[in-house]
Amino acid sequence: MKSIGKNFSISTGLYRPIRSLYRLLNQDRLKDYSSYFQREISFYSKLLNPDSLCFDIGANIGDKAEAFLISGARVVAFEPQPECMRELKARCSYYGSKFHAVQKAVGAEPGEARLYTRERSGIASFYEDWIGTVQNSIQVSITTLDRAIDEFGTPDYCKIDVEGWELEVLKGLTQPIPLVSFEYHITEREINTTGACIDYLSNLGKILINVVPAEMHSFVFQEWLPPDEFLKRFPEDVIDLAKDGYGEIWVRSC
Repeated sequence: MKSIGKNFSISTGLYRPIRSLYRLLNQDRLKDYSSYFQREISFYSKLLNPDSLCFDIGANIGDKAEAFLISGARVVAFEPQPECMRELKARCSYYGSKFHAVQKAVGAEPGEARLYTRERSGIASFYEDWIGTVQNSIQVSITTLDRAIDEFGTPDYCKIDVEGWELEVLKGLTQPIPLVSFEYHITEREINTTGACIDYLSNLGKILINVVPAEMHSFVFQEWLPPDEFLKRFPEDVIDLAKDGYGEIWVRSC
């Protein structure tokens, strides 16, 4: 939906029916997205048991959160950008008590930090030198994973997509989570961040690792790998598979 129509539909409470009508009228143009979204749902349905609790860290406008909800999960979605939060709530509040939105970022310590927004809300970052052109900056509230667990319980799955801030999110966690995914990027700084995230999670308990390149819905490795073996094969074994040079690292506690 165009931004003017989207804002109108959110403010009038008509977001979901207008969005459904828009998709119906534009189904030929949107068929690639529709097919992708169905693959998302299928992928998560195989990973999550019914009524699993999911934390969506960096929920943006709710693409992943809605896929989790349709898969049968309960979702706590964390998103600090006000405009994204408005659409996230309009999109996912339909699922009632299975959905809870928190207008905060997640980091190493509770407090506040400056978030740099870009032309696309999905690439807002706490790093000023992140990809894209900075459009503005906003001061946002920060909580931690430990505090979120105290409030909502330990998630069965925690998705982290925070544009370079992944390690800071994990630093606010002092206990294992059964299943975690976080975004990786094939740049020198972010490869180092990936290694640091894996080291951090290793210190919380025994883990196994796999990887899903961007826009794919299957794991690269047939068997989940221990950290030392995974790091021998990453990023070399996924560079040619990673569309636009990014994807998700998956970490399973065992």
